[in-house]
Amino acid sequence: MASAGDTLRWLVTSSRERGSAVHATNIAWGKSTSPVLTGVQLAALGPLLNPSDQLRYRIGTPMPHHPVPGAARTAILAGRLPSMLWPTWSLPLAIPGCHQWQLRPALSAILLLVNSRLNLDEPAGVIDSPIEGHAVSRVLQLLEKQDQWRSIRAALIRMADYLADNDIPIDYQRRRRADYAMLLPDKVWAQICRDTATPGPQPARARIARCFMFERLSGQPTSTSPWALDDSAFRTKTADFPGHLTPGLAQALNEHAHKFLTEQGIDDEPVTWQPPNRVLDRLDLPGPDPAAVDIADLHRVMEVDGIRLGTAAHRLNTSLDTVRYLLEAHPAPRPDPPHGAPLPTAYNRAYMSAKAVLSREQLADLYEQQHRGLREIAEAIGVSRQIVAQLARHYELPLREPGRRPRTSIDRDWLYDQYVTKRRPLRDIAQEAGMSTANMARWAKRHAVPMRRRGGASHNSALAAQIGAAAAPGPIKPALAGTVT
Repeated sequence: MASAGDTLRWLVTSSRERGSAVHATNIAWGKSTSPVLTGVQLAALGPLLNPSDQLRYRIGTPMPHHPVPGAARTAILAGRLPSMLWPTWSLPLAIPGCHQWQLRPALSAILLLVNSRLNLDEPAGVIDSPIEGHAVSRVLQLLEKQDQWRSIRAALIRMADYLADNDIPIDYQRRRRADYAMLLPDKVWAQICRDTATPGPQPARARIARCFMFERLSGQPTSTSPWALDDSAFRTKTADFPGHLTPGLAQALNEHAHKFLTEQGIDDEPVTWQPPNRVLDRLDLPGPDPAAVDIADLHRVMEVDGIRLGTAAHRLNTSLDTVRYLLEAHPAPRPDPPHGAPLPTAYNRAYMSAKAVLSREQLADLYEQQHRGLREIAEAIGVSRQIVAQLARHYELPLREPGRRPRTSIDRDWLYDQYVTKRRPLRDIAQEAGMSTANMARWAKRHAVPMRRRGGASHNSALAAQIGAAAAPGPIKPALAGTVT
């Protein structure tokens, strides 16, 4: 088809030289022109068309043809397209003079031009994009100036065809219409920071994380979120947020996002999705290939304390936006602090360790069913009472007040079971019963309950075994493996 078009092009150019207006809408030599002849005619005219018309008429494909009439194709693409094209497709199309935050929304609008009659201003309204027609035109002109324009054009047509012909798991029209007012509240962000030992629980960092999550879930630019600041520094911090992600933080944010979507009535979709990059196979494209970066090398580079993402990109011989994307998809583990350096998140680490050992069900059983004290549970897993209390509040378990179960008479069977069978410390039994340890000792003597020697093995070792030393994280295994007094 392309060679036939090249052969016929002299007729188009000579007709134009004679003053005839020859363009895609009036080119039809002869009545009832066959699809093949129409394709040859359009191929001949193709290089003379502006870039948007080249996409509308599918120039460069095996069979160029006129745009499909009607709005059915546009409606299908609108539901399957985010307002900002996915990085897996936008990064290989990166070009000089156009940042990803400019390129991605333009590319989504451009895909709607393929095989359609839409003008440059209309696609933005279809996908609720803030981009305007003149910006779409500018990006198209920059793309056409590239030496790889033919491959770029083929990529754009392939992308649009893939979305038109394949179901995808996310309805982006529905995502754009969701109410994001309750996405990642400050309180939830602070709790996630505690759970994952992440620095920065303050509202300022929460705003950045919230904007990052908004873009991931809605497919819309961060600038359109309710919390975005019209400030270049804020935009950079939001774009660089993947550099702060760890596997634990990413998982926690993903869990919150899933819960948020479910509350919005969206319980049948993944949190995020990326299209396959095989659509771009064997095309000479101007941008970097994210798959060319070794993830292990990326993580090793990120281990350098305080390294900037731009520096990491330079060392890996790739682009800054590629590093951002890869760290979002493959968060880097947080490096250990230098030897001897204080842990700024010691409380968070202890809390995270306690949470890893005690599920809500385990803590509820120990505290509510077995009536174990917070101090007793805390000593068994090697953390402070305050940590366990905080965990109970996180699990929404009501805390007992001191002396909640005062006893004027202590039943022998109950005391024997608690002290001898379950090997609880006498002071914890007394605290639960609302009396002093000395008074409880008198009840033990009255009931002839055999007393342990001072300094003997306490109940905490048995309790630690019950909680499960083998399942505990490394930092607290010693506390669970031995005797805790």
